[in-house]
Amino acid sequence: MSRYVISLSASRDLNEISDYFLIQNLEAGEKLFRKFNNKCQNLAVFPKMGRSYAHIKPSLRGLPLDGYVITK
Repeated sequence: MSRYVISLSASRDLNEISDYFLIQNLEAGEKLFRKFNNKCQNLAVFPKMGRSYAHIKPSLRGLPLDGYVITK
């Protein structure tokens, strides 16, 4: 089984997003985090999946999620 690792800076961002949803809308936050986890698992299993962001970094790929981009 493939696995993924969340970078420290991404983890901090996720914590801030989580704090926001705790106050604003817990259900929407849970939905976002389920979708995020699913996208990360898909990227781990299918690393060539998603759009190329080679203009930023040659091997960078990502998937959109509610206005964000999850990158590998």
